[in-house]
Amino acid sequence: MDIQFLGTGAGQPSKARNVSSLALRLLDEINEVWLFDCGEGTQNRILETTIRPRKVSKIFITHLHGDHIFGLPGFLSSRAFQANEEQTDLEIYGPQGIKSFVLTSLRVSGSRLPYRIHFHEFDQDSLGKILETDKFTVYAEELDHTIFCVGYRVMQKDLEGTLDAENLRPLVFHLARFLEKSKTVRMLFSKMGLKSRQQTISQLPVRVRLSPFLVTPEKPMPVCV
Repeated sequence: MDIQFLGTGAGQPSKARNVSSLALRLLDEINEVWLFDCGEGTQNRILETTIRPRKVSKIFITHLHGDHIFGLPGFLSSRAFQANEEQTDLEIYGPQGIKSFVLTSLRVSGSRLPYRIHFHEFDQDSLGKILETDKFTVYAEELDHTIFCVGYRVMQKDLEGTLDAENLRPLVFHLARFLEKSKTVRMLFSKMGLKSRQQTISQLPVRVRLSPFLVTPEKPMPVCV
């Protein structure tokens, strides 16, 4: 998950900063890019990056001020010119009115898109969780501004870990030999109630969690208990 700022200015662009837009690059997770706001000139900033417009699958608009949405018609139209690449549908999330703005701009300019746009509008009464996928959940909450405005919170779901048992096996055996020879570990187990070598960890009077680190013959590392 990478964040790339395309514009951090407000109100109007400057020589150093473009108006609001931010790209959330989720290429490693889901091979997509999510765009947050699309101020005027956003597509020009994208040209300076490695972002492919067709990878932008979702656009989240915070509010309907021009410095946050005036770049939408141009970006959507330019995205359609990628004729040599597969066209994918696009989703736009934002306050009520964003659909009317986009469709009116495309209609008046005679723009035709070879992909579909799915709009998700909301107001003060329909905030909270606005999107849930297999890996991410997006929430929208109202912010203090001169017009209705929201902030977005993107939460990544917990990932299940993987364990390569074959690679782990030699490490476990090496760790076992280290534990057997370690006077410090034997003393610690003795203080915790381990009276004989036949007694197992599950028989200890207290709960312990062993977290082995990688141990090499050249430089053994301690075991945390």
